[in-house]
Amino acid sequence: METKSETRKPFLDAASLEAIDRVIETIHRLRAPGGCPWDIKQTHHSLRPYLVEETYEALEILDLIDSPEKLKDPKIKNALKEEFGDVLLQIGLHSEMAGEVGAFTFADVARTLDEKLIRRHPHVFGEVKVSGSDEVVKNWDAIKALEKSGANPAPEAPKKTLEGIPKGLPALARAEKTIEKVTKVGFQWPTVEGPLGKLEEEIRELSAAVRSGDATNIQEELGDLLFSVCNVAFLLKVKPEEALRGFLAKFEQRFGFVEESIRAGGKTLEGSTLAEMDLHWETAKKREKESR
Repeated sequence: METKSETRKPFLDAASLEAIDRVIETIHRLRAPGGCPWDIKQTHHSLRPYLVEETYEALEILDLIDSPEKLKDPKIKNALKEEFGDVLLQIGLHSEMAGEVGAFTFADVARTLDEKLIRRHPHVFGEVKVSGSDEVVKNWDAIKALEKSGANPAPEAPKKTLEGIPKGLPALARAEKTIEKVTKVGFQWPTVEGPLGKLEEEIRELSAAVRSGDATNIQEELGDLLFSVCNVAFLLKVKPEEALRGFLAKFEQRFGFVEESIRAGGKTLEGSTLAEMDLHWETAKKREKESR
């Protein structure tokens, strides 16, 4: 008896498969003898900054897409395609370098991902039943833990709760991941009132540190405060990275208005008082509220 997956048409047509094959071949030529000198001299380590940079450039475009309708904008659509391509280039280069030493290829990366997706979605590809997305996440974590223990069947010591969090993550993302992991083992307040109280406590302690003038203590207390903010965000189901990115976009827009208004009055920012700039800032806030 044929299954649905056996009878359906291939997901990618010949032209699409050719495009994928062609970009892999292009990356191979860039690294091959007689290729691009810059690409040839790169290493896994030297490319690390570009992987992060290209990811954030893609995020910048994604921030503009607050509804599916935005993807009908040719400028946004084309920018997103280009940024995704830049991220894909990094995966392609790393895969090509791995293939050069006989480790794995781009196809192996795709195959490994496909196998993992099927393995971790038994409610889609198997007979497991789930009640909602929360149970999906719970099953995902359980399967992931089983995979890790299977790779190391006789560990010397129990795995620590916070092992496996990438040290290279941006601090806000790392804090969020840390909070998520300790919450799963019960190290968390039952409601947001606890973190809110802790937040107030940390503000008082930071104020005291600032008055003391101790730079080391100030930095430590500021770290405590930022982590407490992240914990409040976690319990409110708000992504701190996204919240801050949203504020930065708003700040940039408001400050741009301040700058334009000051210059329209024949002055410079440097030649204006804080009170003058603050007046235009409040006007920018008012305009925002009126436009909502």
